[in-house]
Amino acid sequence: MHIERNHNLGKEDAVHKIDSFLDDLMSRQVPGGITIEEPSKSWSDNVMRFSFKAKKGFFGTTISGMVRVNDDSVIMDSDLPRLVTAFVSEDKIRNLINQQLESLFPACH
Repeated sequence: MHIERNHNLGKEDAVHKIDSFLDDLMSRQVPGGITIEEPSKSWSDNVMRFSFKAKKGFFGTTISGMVRVNDDSVIMDSDLPRLVTAFVSEDKIRNLINQQLESLFPACH
C-alpha cells in the first residue's frame, strides 16, 4: 500500500508530528478486539521503519513499512498481509490512514 500526503510544515516539524502520532497510535486501544503488540520504529534521518504485531484471538500477523518525510510531503509504504486484508479491505485501511493524515497535515493551499 502506497500513500502520499503533501504538507507545508517543513521536514523537521513533519517528522515530529509523525513520530508523536505513531507513539500515540501504537499505545491506543484498537477497535474490533485487535491488540497491538511489539511495536517498534526506528528513524534514520527522515525515514522511519516501523513494525508491530496485530492480534485478534488466536490470529496474529506482523505489519511493517516505511514512512519517508520530505520537505513538502509524507510518503508511506507498507505491505499488508493477506490475513489483514481478509478482514479489512486495503481501501478501508487506506481511507482510515488518509483521515489521520488529514488531521495531522490539513490540505495545503
